[in-house]
Amino acid sequence: MVYRDFWYQVHLTLGQYPPLYYAVFARRYPFSHMRVTPNTQVCIEGFPRSANSYAVVAFKLANPQVPIAHHLHVPAQILEAVRRNIPTVLVIRHPQECVASFMVFQRSERPAPYLKAYIRFHQAVLPVVERVVVADFHQVVTNINDVIAALNARFNTRFQFVADLPGQQERIFARLEEINRQFFKGDQLKSMRPDEHRKQLKIALQHRIEAHRLFPEAEAWYEKMRQYCFQPVPENARD
Repeated sequence: MVYRDFWYQVHLTLGQYPPLYYAVFARRYPFSHMRVTPNTQVCIEGFPRSANSYAVVAFKLANPQVPIAHHLHVPAQILEAVRRNIPTVLVIRHPQECVASFMVFQRSERPAPYLKAYIRFHQAVLPVVERVVVADFHQVVTNINDVIAALNARFNTRFQFVADLPGQQERIFARLEEINRQFFKGDQLKSMRPDEHRKQLKIALQHRIEAHRLFPEAEAWYEKMRQYCFQPVPENARD
């Protein structure tokens, strides 16, 4: 839908400027509960469909009392968290994957707005990237405890790890489905759990994305950001 494409561009444009974004957009519920505030103890943010939801749900499973800034999907969150010296995770994902997934989410067939948004998002956070933990999609979904260990090492924090992580996967995905029902009325195109139907829709869109003139630039930004991804902390060195 063209109007969804347009409003997302407005959202991202505002989201490059923390004071403006928080004053105009993030004042209303539920966004007011997701923004960076003086009480925030950790920020987990990234471009949409980059395992943001998995990271937040898994982190909360082990740290239920920790106030988290999350899910606004704008650079303002990263920039403000860094300004306040709040421990921050920037999640990244290859544009072929996350742009296709977000287009399905948005019911859009236009790659241009989302490739452009992907580029602008990462351009905006590059100046502070060395002050956050950068985690690739595969690092997040393979072992969230590696991400938590990297946070603790980088920021001298003591966030708890997910006990029996393999055994907790179904609980994590059940919570993701609950969130989908709460905010998106169970819309399967907005689900945060992998499924075959969305996979086929993504594959169809990926050819269009790869052929777009902005794709090489978006891919170059992914490769640039990937250079900053954390190196796993050895388990015997974790608190």
